[in-house]
Amino acid sequence: MHSKSQPRTAARSGPALAPVEDLLVLADGSAAAAKALAYAEALAPDGNVTALMFGLMPGYPVSEFSGEAWLIARRDAETAAERAEAAFTETLARHGSRAELRRADVIAGEEGRVMAAQARYVDAVIFGWPTAEAARPVREFEAVLFNAGRPSILVPETCALRGQPRRIMVAWSPTREASRAIHDALPLLAAAEQVGVVVVASEWDILEPNPGDDMARHLARHDIAVEVKNVPTGGRLVASVLLDEARFQGAELIVMGGYSHSRTGEWLFGGVTRDMLGALSVPVMMSH
Repeated sequence: MHSKSQPRTAARSGPALAPVEDLLVLADGSAAAAKALAYAEALAPDGNVTALMFGLMPGYPVSEFSGEAWLIARRDAETAAERAEAAFTETLARHGSRAELRRADVIAGEEGRVMAAQARYVDAVIFGWPTAEAARPVREFEAVLFNAGRPSILVPETCALRGQPRRIMVAWSPTREASRAIHDALPLLAAAEQVGVVVVASEWDILEPNPGDDMARHLARHDIAVEVKNVPTGGRLVASVLLDEARFQGAELIVMGGYSHSRTGEWLFGGVTRDMLGALSVPVMMSH
């Protein structure tokens, strides 16, 4: 099922949507992180990009007798972090990067908390998403998603797309998370050449006679023309349906809500977010 919504022809009465121009990138030294940094700089060519790296410090001593050993380990860790920072600075300069490098020294396990705290001062956070599951920064991503109040864009390691996405696909269901994602993405949607709203047939069909039409009408009031498409699952995973539809539409970005259900429940029993994180083939912007 398809339906189209046309934008208003009258001139805007309010200010234009602010562009995405202040981005934070997790810099962990991986090839995926390098791809994410390049993506961020292309997405905000006239904006600010900050690369955040971590220096891993030893945990605090458990007794006074281990204090001296801890001080030695701390100094060694700081020296290693300084060397890594200097090497990364050289790498940025060699590749002509304009990113600001910021280092945060943390104890292992605190990366997510620090990442979320830094994310509150930017427009969006960009994560490189490695092919290998064990290397994915899931902890940092979830900390930002649940605690920062800012959207995240996950860039697959295999992604070759850069710059403003011209074709965007919105995965819509009438949930708080999906609504938040769309409104976080408004600057990108307004600048896109093509926006598709995809509704995967589910129980939402009962709640909305024409799923997606109300959101299309809302976006049209922001001068964003969209095409709504309702797609049946056909017994497949919702994430697979969305990724196939993104390929069919030539989408350069998927916008969707993250973890509409319990995070623990999704990882234990399955869910759209978990399935998407495991099969990314195109950048995905998620909000919660």
